[in-house]
Amino acid sequence: MSSMDLSHRSEEPLAPHGHDVPGVVHHPVNYVRIFYILIGLTVVTVAGSLYRAPNELINVGLALAIATVKAFFVVSFFMHLKFEGKLIYTIFFAPLMLAIVLAIALIPDIGMGRHTAFNDMVGFFEGLVGQNGR
Repeated sequence: MSSMDLSHRSEEPLAPHGHDVPGVVHHPVNYVRIFYILIGLTVVTVAGSLYRAPNELINVGLALAIATVKAFFVVSFFMHLKFEGKLIYTIFFAPLMLAIVLAIALIPDIGMGRHTAFNDMVGFFEGLVGQNGR
């Protein structure tokens, strides 16, 4: 194995990647603090899973609220979206709103138990097999 002799280098070390570009603003982020916040929210998630509300909707709402806060921290700081321009929010919120509208539009079909051709085919195959699966 050969070793490199770096004693002949007389130049100064280069600046860290991305920090020598003029006009680029660097946003310092305390990642350790965000990490501890996420650890704390994980503890809250585990404690929340031990609490059983009388209504399951409250349990699901609590879990979704904690998950949303954790996702906000990850997206904002680790994915650096906190420092992005307004275009990224438009790109994110436009499909999100369409997905929400689609989910709300499907609620009557699911809640009313409408019969579709697929449900009719399931009944057809159940009739062929019989009631006890024989």
